[in-house]
Amino acid sequence: MCYGALNKGTQALWLEVLIAAERLGIAGLLEQQLQRSQADRYSWALSQFPELTPKAYRWVPEMLEISKTLGSAGVTPTMFQGAADVYRYVAGTSLGKETPENRDKARQGKDVVRLLAHIRS
Repeated sequence: MCYGALNKGTQALWLEVLIAAERLGIAGLLEQQLQRSQADRYSWALSQFPELTPKAYRWVPEMLEISKTLGSAGVTPTMFQGAADVYRYVAGTSLGKETPENRDKARQGKDVVRLLAHIRS
């Protein structure tokens, strides 16, 4: 649970913030800052998004289970309830309805962010 929390929870955080930056019209500014201060992490996050979208539906219950696990350890469960919301949103989009086999293999991480940013729930 802790490994999944760090790995998939981090992906949810990156995706949510990058979608927000795109919607706010500051994606370019944020990218410049990230390239200066966290280029490796930014590249890692972008590399995760193309394969994340068709799996998002499976990650909703996993995030909720992580939430329960962390709550039982006496820490806040709400972060991973939020991560479940991110994955629930992605799962409900056309990208989330693709399968790993039929997804657009040419789609890059930035493409995923742009597409998801323009789909409102």
